[in-house]
Amino acid sequence: MQRLLLTAILLGAWQSPVHAQVWASEGRLITIGVLTITSKEEAKARWNPTADYLSDRIEGTRFEIRPLYLQEVARAVRQGELHFVHLQPLQFVQLRADYGLEALATRVVDEAGNPSNRFGSAIVRLAGREEISDLGDLQGAIVAGVAPNALGAWILGAEEIERAGLSIDKDILPLYVGLPMTNVLGAVAAGRADAGIVRADVLTREIEAGRYATDTFSVLNRVSEPGYPHVLSTRLVPQWPLAATTRAELTLREQVRLALLSMPTASPPLRAANIAGWSEPVDYGGLESLADRWLTPPMTVVDWLRAYWWLAPVGLSALLSLLLWQQWHARRLLARREREHRAALTAMHDAVVTLDGEGRIQFLNPSAERLLPEGMQPNEAMNQRLTDVFALMLRHDTHDFSLAGMIEELGTRSWVEYAVILAHGYPRRVLNLTAARMDGMDERGGVRRLVISMMDITELDETSRQLAYRATHDELTGLLTRRHFLEQIESRMQLADAKQGSEGGTLLWVDLDHFRLVNEGGSHRMGDELVRRLAGYLRVMLPPNTPVGRLGGDEFGIYLPSSAGDGWPERILHAIREFRLDGDDQSLRTSASIGVRDLVAGGGYNAATVFEEAESACVTAQKLGGNRLVVFEESGAERSLRQNDFAELNRLKQAVEQDRFVLHAQEIHAIGAAETDGVRLEVLMRLAGEDGSLGSPAPLIELAERFNYMPQIDRWVVRRTLQGLRDHRVAGAAPPARLTINLSGQSMKDGELVGFVRDELRRYEIDPTWLCFEITETAAIANFDQAAELIASLRELGCLVALDDFGGGLISFEFLRRLKPDIVKIDGKLVRDLEHDRVAAVIVESIHDVAHVMGARTVGEWVETPTTLAQLERIGVDFAQGYLLHRPEPLIGRLAAEREALTG
Repeated sequence: MQRLLLTAILLGAWQSPVHAQVWASEGRLITIGVLTITSKEEAKARWNPTADYLSDRIEGTRFEIRPLYLQEVARAVRQGELHFVHLQPLQFVQLRADYGLEALATRVVDEAGNPSNRFGSAIVRLAGREEISDLGDLQGAIVAGVAPNALGAWILGAEEIERAGLSIDKDILPLYVGLPMTNVLGAVAAGRADAGIVRADVLTREIEAGRYATDTFSVLNRVSEPGYPHVLSTRLVPQWPLAATTRAELTLREQVRLALLSMPTASPPLRAANIAGWSEPVDYGGLESLADRWLTPPMTVVDWLRAYWWLAPVGLSALLSLLLWQQWHARRLLARREREHRAALTAMHDAVVTLDGEGRIQFLNPSAERLLPEGMQPNEAMNQRLTDVFALMLRHDTHDFSLAGMIEELGTRSWVEYAVILAHGYPRRVLNLTAARMDGMDERGGVRRLVISMMDITELDETSRQLAYRATHDELTGLLTRRHFLEQIESRMQLADAKQGSEGGTLLWVDLDHFRLVNEGGSHRMGDELVRRLAGYLRVMLPPNTPVGRLGGDEFGIYLPSSAGDGWPERILHAIREFRLDGDDQSLRTSASIGVRDLVAGGGYNAATVFEEAESACVTAQKLGGNRLVVFEESGAERSLRQNDFAELNRLKQAVEQDRFVLHAQEIHAIGAAETDGVRLEVLMRLAGEDGSLGSPAPLIELAERFNYMPQIDRWVVRRTLQGLRDHRVAGAAPPARLTINLSGQSMKDGELVGFVRDELRRYEIDPTWLCFEITETAAIANFDQAAELIASLRELGCLVALDDFGGGLISFEFLRRLKPDIVKIDGKLVRDLEHDRVAAVIVESIHDVAHVMGARTVGEWVETPTTLAQLERIGVDFAQGYLLHRPEPLIGRLAAEREALTG
């Protein structure tokens, strides 16, 4: 049958008698347009039984359903494509005025056992919002609805709000949540909206279904209508009509009207359409003002052309004139800007050079001319390559500056920067060279023109070096400061540990005897002079490049490598005995107590520890009367323990270098009414043994903390986590998971950590909002200023910050307020005790309340029983984490599973 019908349509007006006969046998095709707010397939399934019913009742016809969206209905009516149309009331009154639609019947809906051909709306707010008692209180409020053209879920309520004296455009903030209509109630219940407009029957149905309690919402502006069973805030309006277009003749209209009105109750067509029946058309008068106010249709292109066709030739003429004027004006503007640019570059204090795409000089400002080699004139430099004129060397490298490399780099970046030295002339100048593209790329992808600025930072560099020297050297003696001396010793020990067969050394702690008497018997000036002269004396007698530091007022540190030879502690003690300070008709002599700490090659020492041991030996020398040296004696047990620590430290370093640490993840579950933006996982570490088994890294982590190796491990975790995110993300989609990374207390002292995180985010092209960094309460207490600075810097990057184990230490709510974390993770010991300790419950509830006032979300840790989870949910904690909800699993496997879920 469909094949014959298609043939008839394709042949059009040229129809043979046979084709005409086939058409008649199929019946006349009648089209009913149906406005749908769901999918067109659902609309067909809903209304096809009604079309079949009409086809059976009206002889010689075959009815078909054509689903239409709101913007399609008017066009289909205007173009005469429909015989009948079923649409919402406001659109009906509009099209009735414009295209002569006639209502044949109004649909009837079963309203709680009372059939009704009218409906109304309710304006609701949460029952606890007592400050909103009537519609006038909605000024400045957020009001939710389905869409601006939704009659029952926006327009009727908006009409009542405007009758109360408020302006929808100025006095309230609309929030359109889309279909289904229950989204409106959800927005109000979640607090995203202060009030909502919804059809009254939808509100009743949701409460009767048990999805909301009867006291969840309060209805504003209550009105009642006889025979209507639902609580209302608005007037009642007619249900949707089925209307005839001008294409349907009078006889067919009457047949359709009678067929609808006589449709049996509970018949298949009515059940499929989910209505109770059809009634005589009700009066749709009075809706025109609503339609004009809320459903003014946009002007189509065809309508605009019909009304303003004469503007086309006028507009084309104006456009052509404008293009000609713009071309003339652009040429003038370009010439003027070229002059302005040259004047600006000429006036700049920095040296400025412009180059062509091959690196040949096109322009030099006066400051650049002053940097030319002696005897070279500016005109001689023109059209020469930059590096043929200026002898440039990279400041921190042994290579010459590469002009070709700079131009190649500018092919992918808009600007580059180098620190260079201008080698010709005296003194050599230190320059900060910045290069940038002036134009776009040429047709081959090369740089057209570029501009070079060279800022002379010689004096700034010298000042910086002086400041750096003062920061690391004692002002009186010129020796290393205590802190820098310790850093020197630590770096030498780390270098020795890294090299096979490296030599050991000797650390000396030197304390002048009876120095207090010098200050008291003479003067502080004499004491300072003694320290200064003795420091110079030591520098002269010691081997070159020997680290010597001033550790206190009269204390010195000396580190001598084994290559310096033997006997140095005795020689230094003897030299100090022989030292004399002559002046003011007196000769001052002194002596010293020296603590000696011998360091064997490959001993795996901790710098701070050997520092303390050398000082301890010096104190012993003082107690023995001074003027002697004492060698620190290490017991066999201590030596064995240190060697064992050294072996374990090497094992730890190998585990990092060989990627034997494995990342796992544990899910952080949203509980209660908490909103979440995807899967959240905390990144954990496991150590892979040589046999492939996984174990806890806790012993090695403890060792890393003692040897200050945790920052390297933290960086390894950050890099591997970002790499996993990059490998499993889906372009244009949400992240496979939002990950939380733990940071150690030592990393809080790492001033370069934030820069490292920023560089890694750029390297792997990861959105910072996908990451959260955790610091523990204990680490925050010990390093409060660094913790506050780190949190602020990470949040500035766009990352979240969580405070872990809160409530387990001594930190106060005042510190919490000053740290301002995004997430507060409640200590697992408190959470575990919730079941049997009322005090723990009060503490957890207090932490949650304070965090929420600050705008932070809370996480309950160590959740291992359903009772604990239920108590956290009762308190209102946002998230829970523990073995009850999820056991850790490999991070990469979980990211792969989440990516699979995103891509379907």
